[in-house]
Amino acid sequence: MEGERKLAVFERKILRKIYGPVKENELWRIRRNDELEAIIKGENIVRFIKCQRIRWLGHIERMQDTAIPKNMLYGKLFATRRRGRPKMRWLDEVSMDLRKMGVKERRDRARTREAWRHTVEEAKAHPGL
Repeated sequence: MEGERKLAVFERKILRKIYGPVKENELWRIRRNDELEAIIKGENIVRFIKCQRIRWLGHIERMQDTAIPKNMLYGKLFATRRRGRPKMRWLDEVSMDLRKMGVKERRDRARTREAWRHTVEEAKAHPGL
């Protein structure tokens, strides 16, 4: 969550550089966040990254079970774990995003490309993502 906020702040900083200041009544001022949102029409870098992660998960699910990316994603290490709370993994983050969208049986849905493409399109329009 903190990383998402920092990424959104950085994106707005870059957009202010790209689009420049606004001249009002002979005075220059920086663009406000709502003006930047109107320019980019609700698209943002955080939502784009989440949609790309969901798309990649579908790609991995359709791979053969012997494929290296699939083995890396679902493989288990047999070692003692560190003390404290476990770190969030990539699959945990994507699963949480899919849960927010209400997607169940992601493996079955990912096997058909059209159904998964529809899921990615839902993610682009989902307000809570």
